[in-house]
Formats: sequence, structure tokens, C-alpha cells
Amino acid sequence: MSNHTFRNPHLFQQLKFRDWIREKMPNGSQGFVVEDLDLVTRVYGRHYGADDIGKFRLIEIKHKTHRLGCAQEKTFGLMDALARIGDPHRQRYDGYYLIQADSEDWDECMFFHVNGEPLPRDKFMAWFEFDPSVQVEPYDFKHPLLRQLQENIDRYMPR
Repeated sequence: MSNHTFRNPHLFQQLKFRDWIREKMPNGSQGFVVEDLDLVTRVYGRHYGADDIGKFRLIEIKHKTHRLGCAQEKTFGLMDALARIGDPHRQRYDGYYLIQADSEDWDECMFFHVNGEPLPRDKFMAWFEFDPSVQVEPYDFKHPLLRQLQENIDRYMPR
């Protein structure tokens, strides 16, 4: 049985498979990491100026000013780096984004932060729907190994 620690256990959704993972699988200090990604958004079709496959984003949502934890930085950073290798010109993969909102009820939020950039509700809604008039740079993963991987990607596969 593993001892897993959660920073916000009251926010951790209790599902049977999560209980099973906590009980049966090794924990992070033993080299086994399990993360859940909050959203994958994809747009496609004429309305979005895209083909039938479209374009997608990976999104993590945090409450207020909470940031990604170390395991999330490494895991999602690896996913982001590999997706960039597969799509160096961002034709399909738009990037990884961290959304911070001051309320879990987005109808109550007046401002959102996307990768640290404050967006009023109307700009956030436009960005969320891939409106090209609202640009936010993809998340900058700060882990040194991920930076090294990204530098290699940029050197050998420029955008």
C-alpha cells in the first residue's frame, strides 16, 4: 500500500479507480506518477477555419493562484515537448495552458489568468474558443531537463 499525499484532498475526486491506484500502485517517491489532465479542447470545421481534424490544446485548471506541482511540471512538460516535436509548426497542437480562476463557478469569474496573463471574461471566452484575435503564449515549463529537451527541439526542428 502506498502513502500518497495530496495538497488539496478536499478537491480530489473520490472515484473507485483512484482508490485502487492509491492502494495498489507505488507512489511518486518510488518512481511511479499518476496525473490527470483537466481538459483537452479541440476545434474543427469551417466555423473555426479548420479541417475535420482541427487543432487542440492541453489545459490544466487551478484555483486562484495555485501552480503546477513538480510532478505535473515534469509529466505535462514531457507531453508538451513530445507534442511539439510531432507538430513543430503548431498546425494541430496549439500548446499547453494553465488556467487560474478565482472561483470554481466560472459564471462568477470576472478575470481569468491563462499562463499568468490576466484576461477579462470576454477575452477569456474568445481565447477558449480559439479566436485568433486573442493570443496567449503556451505555458513555459521551467524544469531544467524539459528546457534542455525544448532547446534541442527548437535547434533541430525550428518553428
